[in-house]
Amino acid sequence: MGLMNLLTEEEKQLIKNAANLMEQLIETIEVSEDMELQKEIKEALSDAERGDTKPLKQLLKELEINV
Repeated sequence: MGLMNLLTEEEKQLIKNAANLMEQLIETIEVSEDMELQKEIKEALSDAERGDTKPLKQLLKELEINV
């Protein structure tokens, strides 16, 4: 009998949630250590604050993505 058979549905869900949170934490740490990515994020946020953005439809067209 495997461990997952010994757990309640609630316990299984708690384990899944904990795993998802750990994955998000790892991604956050990776981003915080990537100086180039941090710079790009800051530039993107600055662009958005200035209103220097494109409508989604225009961006999708430029990237040749059909939805």
